[in-house]
Amino acid sequence: MMMRKPIWIALALCATTQTSFGQAETTTDNDVLRKLRFGVYVAPTLSMMRPSAGKDGNQTQANGGNKLGFTYGIMADYNFTDNYAIATGLQVNSTGGIITTENPKAADNEVLKSNVNYTLQYLEVPVALKLNTDEIGKFRFFGQAGMSVGFNISKKATYEILQKTAAGDSLYKADTKEKLTGSIGAIAPVVFQMNIGLGLQYKVGPKLDAYAGIFFNNGFAPNVTVPEKVNNFPDFKDGNTRLNNFALRLGFYF
Repeated sequence: MMMRKPIWIALALCATTQTSFGQAETTTDNDVLRKLRFGVYVAPTLSMMRPSAGKDGNQTQANGGNKLGFTYGIMADYNFTDNYAIATGLQVNSTGGIITTENPKAADNEVLKSNVNYTLQYLEVPVALKLNTDEIGKFRFFGQAGMSVGFNISKKATYEILQKTAAGDSLYKADTKEKLTGSIGAIAPVVFQMNIGLGLQYKVGPKLDAYAGIFFNNGFAPNVTVPEKVNNFPDFKDGNTRLNNFALRLGFYF
C-alpha cells in the first residue's frame, strides 16, 4: 500500500502539468489573435505637387493649385505590447496636383508658359510604428510615424502648353483628362513617402472600434515627374515635382 501512494501522486502531478500546458497553449493562441487586428477606412485628401527646383535657367516653376483626392484601403495592426504596434495595410490613393511654368525669355521651340493638371493613382503599402495610450473610458489615442511605397497604376492630365516658334506661338491643349504617354507621361513608377499621423479609436463593441486620424504624407524620393519634352517640345520641364498630401481617415477596426 505504501508503494502505491507515490505512484498515484506522480500520476496526479502529470495530469495537472498536462492540463496546465494545454491551457497555456490555448492562452497563447488567443493572445496572438488579440494582438492582430484588421480594419478598413476611407479618407478624403488634399494633395499638392511641389517643384524640387523653383527655377531652371530663365524658366520658373510653381505649384499651380492643390487638388482634392480620395484614398481607401485596409489596415492591419500587430500589437506586440499593450501600447506599441506595427501598422501596415494596403491602400489605393487617387491624388495629383497642378504645376505651372513660365519662361518670358523663351527662344524658338521653347515653352513660354505651361499649366499641367495631373491626376494620378497609386497602390500603396505603408509600414509604421504606432504608439497607443491606455484606454481612457472608451477612447484610446494614438500617434504613428513611418513610410510607404507607392506603385503608379494610373496617370492622366489636362494641360495647356504654349510654345514659341519662328512662325508664331503654338498652343497645345487638352481640356479633358488625357492618358499620359511619352515624355509628358514620365511619371515615376515607384515613389516613397514619409508619413505621420494622430488620431483616436472609440470602443463601439467588444470587438469593434471606430477609428479617425489626421495624416500628413511627404514624398521624398524620387521626383514624381521628370518630363523633358511634350510631343515635339525639346525643352519642356516642370521643375521635377514631389507629391505631398493631407488625409482625414475614417474607419473601423474589427
